[in-house]
Amino acid sequence: MNRFSSRRQRLDHAFLSKKLAGARSYRRIAGYFRSSIFELVGEEIAGIPKVQIVCNSELDAADVAISKHVRETALKERWNEVPAEVEALLHKDRYRKLHDLLTSGRVEIRVVPKDRVFIHGKAGVVELADGTKTCFLGSINETMNAFAHNYEILWEDPSPEGVAWVDEEFDALWADSYPLPDGIIEEIKRVADRVEIRFEEVQPGELPGAALAETPIYRGGEQLQPWQRAFVTMFLKHREIYGKARLLLADEVGVGKTLSLATSAMISVLLDDGPVLILCPSTLTFQWQVELNDRLGIPSAVWSSGQKVWMDPHGHTIKTRGAEDITRCPFRIAIVSTGLIFHQTSLKPAKTGGNTRKFNSSKAGLLRRCCRWVS
Repeated sequence: MNRFSSRRQRLDHAFLSKKLAGARSYRRIAGYFRSSIFELVGEEIAGIPKVQIVCNSELDAADVAISKHVRETALKERWNEVPAEVEALLHKDRYRKLHDLLTSGRVEIRVVPKDRVFIHGKAGVVELADGTKTCFLGSINETMNAFAHNYEILWEDPSPEGVAWVDEEFDALWADSYPLPDGIIEEIKRVADRVEIRFEEVQPGELPGAALAETPIYRGGEQLQPWQRAFVTMFLKHREIYGKARLLLADEVGVGKTLSLATSAMISVLLDDGPVLILCPSTLTFQWQVELNDRLGIPSAVWSSGQKVWMDPHGHTIKTRGAEDITRCPFRIAIVSTGLIFHQTSLKPAKTGGNTRKFNSSKAGLLRRCCRWVS
C-alpha cells in the first residue's frame, strides 16, 4: 500500500504521470472530468490503447431516458456551462487533443444520471506496461486542479484483491451509464476550431448568424425558427433603408415573439444604435429578463418601481439615488413596466371603466430620450 498527499508532493508528478506512462489501459471512476487534465498527462493518455472514464452528468434519469435528442441537448447545455469563455479560447489546443482522442476510439467517456447515482467516490485501475495492474482511491477528480492545485489524498493498492474490487465497482457504474453523445464531441471540435473576428469585419448579411453563434440557444442545439429569422432580417432591412424600424409584430400566441424582438434588440445594441427600452406589463418584466439571459445570454436590468432601484439578471439590486435614476439604466437593455407611464397629469383624461388614467408625457419622454429603440 502506497499513500500520497498533495501536501507533501504534487500528485500528477508523484503518481499519475508515472503510472500512465506506457500503460496498456486506464479505467477511471471520476466524479468530474475536465479537459484540463490533458495539460498534465496529455501525452501519457494519448499513448494508452484503451482509456475508459465514467463521471457525473448532472442530468436526471428522465432526461436521459426520453430520447437521444433530449439527452444530447441536455448534455450539451450542461457541457457548455462548464468552461468559461476565456478559458475555452486560451486552451483550444486542449480541446483539439480531446476531440482527437474521443474520435480515435482509444478514449471513451460515459456519464451517469444524477438521480440514479451521484459519483462522489473516486478510484481507478491502471494496467501497467508490464501487464501488471494497480488501483488507487482518494478524493481526486479527473481535473488539473485536483492533481496539481487542490489538497488531495490518494492511496495506491497494487494487490490483486484491491484491483478486482475497484474493477467490480467500475463495471457496475459503466453498465449504468450512457455514452457521451456525438453532439458533445462535435461541440468540442467547434470550440477547438472557433475563430474570433472583430465585429466590424462581419458583413451585414452575416450579422444575425454571427451575433447568435455563441448564444445559449444555439449552443444548446436549437435555433431561431424561420419566421423569427425573417423578422430580424426585416428589422435590419428597415434600419438600412429608412434609418429606423417601426414594426408591429402580431404573431400567434406561443410562436416566439419575445425571441424575435429580443434578437433584434441585441443586434441593435451591437450596432451601437443606443440603449434599448423594453416596455411590457409588470407581470412580464422578469420573464423578459430571464428569457433574454437564458436564451440569448443578454444581461438586462429591470426597474423595480416599489424599491426605486434597478435589478440585474441575478436578482441583485443596483444602488440608485431614487426615482430619477429610472433614466440611468446600468445595462444597455432596460425593462420597464408599462404601468409607470400612466399617471395623473394635466392632459385630457381617458375614461376606462369609470377610472381616469392619464399619460405622463414627461416621464415617457425621458425614457425615450434615454433609449432610442422601444418595444
